[in-house]
Amino acid sequence: MEDKELIYRIQHGEKELLEELIQKYYDNIYKFCYYKTGNASISHDLTQETFLRVIKYIENYEHKGKLKNYIVTIAINVCNSYFYKNNTQFEELDNATSDESTLKEMGTFEQKDIIMKALSELPEKQKEVIILKYYEDLKIRDIAKILDEKVPTVKSRLKQGLEKLNKSFRKEDFY
Repeated sequence: MEDKELIYRIQHGEKELLEELIQKYYDNIYKFCYYKTGNASISHDLTQETFLRVIKYIENYEHKGKLKNYIVTIAINVCNSYFYKNNTQFEELDNATSDESTLKEMGTFEQKDIIMKALSELPEKQKEVIILKYYEDLKIRDIAKILDEKVPTVKSRLKQGLEKLNKSFRKEDFY
C-alpha cells in the first residue's frame, strides 16, 4: 500500500494499519538510531519513542513529501533530545547488547567497530548527513529538507565528512 493511502486510512479510523506503517519503517529508523548512538539497547528505545511520536501526531500529518523523511526527522529530534538530556555526544559500542542479526546486517564486528569509531569522531552535523545519505539512502535534496539546510551546505558537510572518514579508514587496517 502506498504511504499516502496508508496515512489517509489511518487518519480515517483504521488504526490497525499503524502496525503496517511501523513494520514498513522500523528497520530503517532503528539503523539510523544505532548509527547515531552506537548502542543497540538505546537504539531500540529511541526507535520506540520515534514511533510513539509518529502515532501521537499522525492525525495532523499532511502528505506533502515522503513519509520516510517525516519519520527520519522525528528520529533526529528524538536522538538529539536523548543526547541533550543525557549530556552526551556518542555512546560507546555496547557489545553485550548487539545481537547476531544486527551484526549480520551491519557487516562483521571488526568492520562495524571501525565504522562506528570513525563516525563517532565526526562533528554531529557531518555524521547526520553521512548516516542519512548512506544508511538511509536519502537524496541530498531530501536531506536538506529534513535538516532544514540548503543543498550546498549539505553537500559540503557530506564532502568534509567523507574526507575525514577516508583519513580514519587509511589509519585502520580494514581487512
